[in-house]
Amino acid sequence: MPKDPEPRSYSVEEMMDELRKGKREKSSREEAELVTRPDGSRVMRVRKRKRRKESAARGRKKLRPRRYGLFLSIGFVVLVIITGVSLLLAVARFNSKGFRDNLSVSLGEAAAAKVRFTDLSINPFKSRLKSAQLTWSGEGIPKSLQLSELETRLDASSFLSSKLRGGELRARFGTLKLGPPLKENKFQSLKNEEFLEFGSYRCSQFDLEYGTEGEAPILHLRDSELTARQLENQGGLQFLLNGGFVRFGSWAELKVSQGLGEWSDGAFQLSSLNTKIGETGEARFKGLKPITDGNRVLLNVQLIQFPMAQLLGEESMGRLFRGQVDARTGTLSFDSRQQDSGQLEVQFSGKEIAIEGFRFLGGLASILRKERYARPEGGTMKGSLKWNRDRLEIRDLRYEIRSNIVLTGTIVVSNQQLSGALQLGVPEALMMKTLTEPRYSSFSVPSQGYCWTEVKLGGTLEQPSDNFLKKLQASPVSPDSGESPLLEKDSR
Repeated sequence: MPKDPEPRSYSVEEMMDELRKGKREKSSREEAELVTRPDGSRVMRVRKRKRRKESAARGRKKLRPRRYGLFLSIGFVVLVIITGVSLLLAVARFNSKGFRDNLSVSLGEAAAAKVRFTDLSINPFKSRLKSAQLTWSGEGIPKSLQLSELETRLDASSFLSSKLRGGELRARFGTLKLGPPLKENKFQSLKNEEFLEFGSYRCSQFDLEYGTEGEAPILHLRDSELTARQLENQGGLQFLLNGGFVRFGSWAELKVSQGLGEWSDGAFQLSSLNTKIGETGEARFKGLKPITDGNRVLLNVQLIQFPMAQLLGEESMGRLFRGQVDARTGTLSFDSRQQDSGQLEVQFSGKEIAIEGFRFLGGLASILRKERYARPEGGTMKGSLKWNRDRLEIRDLRYEIRSNIVLTGTIVVSNQQLSGALQLGVPEALMMKTLTEPRYSSFSVPSQGYCWTEVKLGGTLEQPSDNFLKKLQASPVSPDSGESPLLEKDSR
């Protein structure tokens, strides 16, 4: 059996050529397709292969996004570094003495006042100011404004410009002191501030006083929340009050529900001030015209279930009447140039009113032998109240408990002295001795179902007096009229 021939040896290059040749033949067989033409001839159809340069193009496309991502990363890092450096420079500039001085000057020019700051600290997270004080010359109505514990969070745009911007600048405490001007002056319009731009300015506990230094203020607002906002396209400010307490002169302290006012073109307009007292009492104030230089302040007043003790003054006529009254309209006016120029005029009415303290009521209860006349309760009352610094007066007074008592006339209090005159009406059934003769000649014959007599008031609020008993003593009384022991004692 013949031996197999020796196997042929191949070099590496020949082996690689054979492999490539085999791949091409396999690829041509896969890509070749036998096709029969219409004339019956047969041919091999070979698919076209894409050129290798397209594959190279795809490789280059994959590299481009990687390069762009690298460039973006480098650019972002550079931008962060530049922003950080700029921010540090801006913070350093805002905390410099030069910026504080420029801010003080700009704010002082806008408010026409001297401005002083204490411990200003500005950073991107929270900026603080320990206190800010504005002081005016003293010749005008504003005297001083003190704000403390101010803080805000600045917008990022603040550090790219020279202006402090933010949503709200808050102060914890604030006190504004006003007083009569020392000479004629005009209200100044607020100028635009160069370094501040906030959406609103808020003070959590705001106090306001109007009065002469060393004397009790005639207007005192305390513990109220004040918010101020810029008026759009008007260059003024809008003020909003929430909570707190307000006192006008000798009135009782009223609880503030809400107040709204505007400062524009050198004038202040009080849009509304709603207050409460007790459980149901309300007092509402509204400016009838803007407050300007030399212009008397005029406010509309509306009272709802307002206690008479507070309306008339607890240390004044308020000790003589108890109950609640309504006043649909009235006016409160004062001259800002004078300390005690306030005047209040209201027409009031009320139900379930009680009267006490008048001496003639005790005398009437004695001669009629009915204790309910000593302190009448549950009556209706109406009248016109006028108050100023010198006197308190109720005119056109009418107090009535049907079929019991009627009082009409005027009551005046001035320097704690009581005066005035009242017409006292008593039911004819209690006063007439006969059909034509009253028991006391000081009383008239019946008119409108009552016998009438005039009572002149005097004395002080501590010890009121009148001429009621003197008129009874001067009147002849028949023995069968049943003269009261009190009248007998006074006559002796």
